[in-house]
Formats: sequence, structure tokens, C-alpha cells
Amino acid sequence: MNVILFDDEEPALNFLEHQLKLVKNVTILGKYTHTNITAILDQIRRSDCVFLDVKMPELNGIELAEKLLEINPQLAIIFVTAYDRYAIQAFELNALDYLLKPVYLDRLKKTVERLDLYMQYKTTIKTLKGSHSLTIQVLGAFTFQMNESDKQIISWRTTNAQNLFIYFLHHHDKVITKDEIIELFFSNTNIEKAYSLLYVTIYQIRQALLDFSSFLSIHNVQSGYMLKLHSNTCIDKEIWEKKLHTAPAINLETVEIHDHLLHSYHGPYLKNYDFVWLESERYRLEKLWVNHALKLAHYYLDHHYLEKAALWFNQTLEVMPENENAHYELMRIYAEEGFGVLVTSHYQQLIHNLEELNLPLSREIDKWYHDWKLSSKY
Repeated sequence: MNVILFDDEEPALNFLEHQLKLVKNVTILGKYTHTNITAILDQIRRSDCVFLDVKMPELNGIELAEKLLEINPQLAIIFVTAYDRYAIQAFELNALDYLLKPVYLDRLKKTVERLDLYMQYKTTIKTLKGSHSLTIQVLGAFTFQMNESDKQIISWRTTNAQNLFIYFLHHHDKVITKDEIIELFFSNTNIEKAYSLLYVTIYQIRQALLDFSSFLSIHNVQSGYMLKLHSNTCIDKEIWEKKLHTAPAINLETVEIHDHLLHSYHGPYLKNYDFVWLESERYRLEKLWVNHALKLAHYYLDHHYLEKAALWFNQTLEVMPENENAHYELMRIYAEEGFGVLVTSHYQQLIHNLEELNLPLSREIDKWYHDWKLSSKY
């Protein structure tokens, strides 16, 4: 690491230089008894750390540190002085360390170790700021999001370009043949025009995605195309599903993790698009969510957290209104709580929802409801 030294006393400056030379991986770019920083701007900008005396004749060390940080905001500040009363003021300036004269080697080594950790941290932060990642949101609205920035909606030249890209994304990293694409998107025109439309549409997709060329790309492969997602690109549904499959068992210590996991599902999958080829994936994801929500609801029910159990059973019905288990458990909860009107309401809702799908009501539920009716005042 590169360092510079300031002290108005030549002997103290030379002693500090001598001690630092005994420490590995330290390069001294300069040592100065003056505070004329305009004459040494290059050294300041190249430095990782400055050791400076608090008491300087023209400009005290605290003020000098402020000036140095204006030139190099990443500069680590280490104060060296014979007066410990400056310590609080030094650390208010976010000094990395504070050394008392004379500087002993063992103490200096600890300072350099601290400086090493600071340099590693700085490198990590710089890498994180310099790196970019793309998350493609497909649960709910379809958007692109770079790092933690605002979500972006891609401007598509044509509906064909948008729809074909979504199809590529749905089958990313797999080859989609030209015949398959034409059959699905351009079958209402003659074959020659269909191929022409295909090539134009591929061009329009590539143009729309120019700003994201370092994150994903479309390749000509054999007799078709493949959308390749680079390592810095992810899809929110895949992240969510991985978290679901690796989640710990539900218990008192992990229940909040499962609450958060279910809330982080912003489905349905590509909710604004009504393509037939989306339906099976949309249903699969909803089924995963519903099954896990029911597990969580039953955990709360088994442990007599009736309010939270009812919340998740109701959340389940918002996604899958015909779910008999959720209706049945809610009926039982409301019966136990004395909310007879809600019991009847859920029974009627369930019958209505099942009739719309031409499905019969479970005999068990029907018997339970009529037994409850006979034994209650409702």
C-alpha cells in the first residue's frame, strides 16, 4: 500500500519512516514537513493512507485531513501525535487509527493490519459498485432491473418482437427451431413471408436489447435460435423457486423465513400475457405457492395461532379460489370462533367455485357443514 507522511518535526518524521520501513507491503510515496498540498497532488491521489501529526504550524492535522480528503475521498487517515486529547476529534473525522509518539513497532504493526482490512473492504465495495447484474422480473409484471435501480419496461418495436422474446425467455438456454417459431407466431401467412417476418422480428429483439447485450444474447444455433442468459443475469421466478426448495423445515425459529418467502412471490407468472404455452408453467408455480402456503397455514393451525392460520388460508383462496382444503379449514376456524355467518359464506363460496369448474363438493365437507348446522343456532 502507498502512504504519505506529514510532521513538522524532521526527527519525528524520520523515525516514523524508519518504523514503517520495517513493516511489510508499505511504500512511502513522500514525507513532508509542510502543508503545501497543491505541490504534491499526484502523491495524494496515488496514496491509500496518510500518517499525519495533529499539531502542524500552518494548518493543524485535523484541518489538513479535511483538505486531503477533498482531493482523495478514499484516503485512510491515521493521526500521530504526542497529545491524546485530540483523539475524540480525530475519530469524529473517521480516522482509521490514532498513534501516540513515539510510535512503537508492535503498535504500528496493528495499525497496518487494520489498514490492510480497510483496503480489502474498499476493494470489495469498489468491485460491487463496478459490477452489474440484471434481474428479469416475470412474477407479476414483466420488467428488467439492474442491481437495485428502478425497474425498466422494455420498449418493443412490435408486438411480435415482445411476444417472441417472452417465448425465448420462457425457454431460455434451449434451442427453438425456426419451424416451431413460425408455427406459433407466423402461421397465418405464406412461408416466404413468414421467414421474412421472423428475421425482421429477431433483428427488432436484438435492437431492443442493445443496452443489455452484456447480460443476454440471441444466438443462431443449427436451424433455430437460443436466448443465452449470461452469468450476471437471473430470473426472479428461478430465484424464488430455488429458495423454496432449499428453505428449512417450518418451525418456531424459521416460520418468519417462510412468511417472507411466500410474500416475495409476486405472481402470477407473466400475469399480463395470455399465451396458451404459459398456462402450464403459471399453474405449476401457483400450485407450488399454494401448497407451501397451506403448509404454513396448517403449522399455525396446529399451534393454535388461529388468526395467522386464517390469514394464510384466505391468501391461498385468492390464488386458488376452488381449493377445498382452505375453505374447509376456514369453516372450522370460524365455527370454533363463533363466526357462523362466515362459515356459511365459505360453504356457499366453495359450492359456487366448484360448480363453475363442474366439480363436485367433497362428501366429507358437505357432511361436516350440515352436522355443524344441526348443532348450531345458524
